[in-house]
Amino acid sequence: LLHEYGHVLTARKFGIGTHDITLLPIGGVARLERMPANPRQELLVALAGPAVNVVIAAVLCLWLKAEQIVPRRMDGFRLFSDGLVVSLIRFNVAMLLFNLLPAFPMDGGRVLRALLAMRMPHVRATRIAATIGQAMAIVFAILAFTPNREMLLLVALFVWVGAGREAEDEEEKSRLHGLLARDAMMTDYRLLLPQDTARHAVNLILQSGQTDFPVVENGRLLGLVTRQDVVDISGRDDSTPVSSFMRGGPPECEAGEHLDVVMERIHASDLPLMHVVENGLLRGLVTAESVGQALTFRSPRRQPAV
Repeated sequence: LLHEYGHVLTARKFGIGTHDITLLPIGGVARLERMPANPRQELLVALAGPAVNVVIAAVLCLWLKAEQIVPRRMDGFRLFSDGLVVSLIRFNVAMLLFNLLPAFPMDGGRVLRALLAMRMPHVRATRIAATIGQAMAIVFAILAFTPNREMLLLVALFVWVGAGREAEDEEEKSRLHGLLARDAMMTDYRLLLPQDTARHAVNLILQSGQTDFPVVENGRLLGLVTRQDVVDISGRDDSTPVSSFMRGGPPECEAGEHLDVVMERIHASDLPLMHVVENGLLRGLVTAESVGQALTFRSPRRQPAV
């Protein structure tokens, strides 16, 4: 947990927030809003976690030395046994070395990517780092079939999937480069008014196939109603107005915002869309589907053979 807070607090120094920290059997994951675009900042964020393990191990070594010089006892027992302190030192050193392996999603993969990105485009640096990571995953998978190393198979799967996902995310960002929210927003969609009922929302879902509805009054965005919201309320009272169960503070962006930033915010949220607002008025919706359409028609068309 302290290791992950190393990443979190360093990212905060660069104006990057954190959604949550997930602790897993083989490590933890701090879900940052985004990684720094500056390779040097990314390097510092990536190294901050392992640096915490160095500090913990160093403090424990000092504690162990102090216990040997001036024994501290409470009721005839040491405050912490030497065996426990030594085990914690070994664990932190092992965690440090494991996390510095040059493979996504470990910190070493991000360190490698940051170092490469100082000398080449970010996309290429990510591709190289991801390839190295997946090669290591294959080595881990092979070693997993040796005695007492079965856990490496889980590590191999973790590394393989993490490296592939990192490469895919970076490829998507590169394809979105140069596009703005207005280039991928939907302008043909259904709306709900605050006084509309849950039954009306059900009818709109059945008639249009649309599943998420902005709640608007006089052109201004008030909230969002999703299909799940409608399912949860319609079985109890179909006459309930949407204003009583809509999600307030819906995610929104300006039409001129870069689309890659908008998509990062969509991926980081629990909602499938972003509202495009201009001068306080709703102008359109950005969804994964609308972005996919924009990318399809933006890609270079094959020239006919002469």
